[in-house]
Amino acid sequence: MCITCEHLTEEEKEMLVGLLLDNQYALELLSSEINDIENGNKKVNQRQYQKLLTLYDRIRFEMN
Repeated sequence: MCITCEHLTEEEKEMLVGLLLDNQYALELLSSEINDIENGNKKVNQRQYQKLLTLYDRIRFEMN
């Protein structure tokens, strides 16, 4: 079963993001994604990679 963001209400999206942030899962997901990119397992453009790094830093340093 595949659920995309299009099928979630704004309240459900906010709740999910809150849970991910509260439990440090968002940081773990970002770290894994960045590692996959850096190891060549995933391809993204430079802009997307920089956005992931920025988001990782914001969550790690500003929200803890």
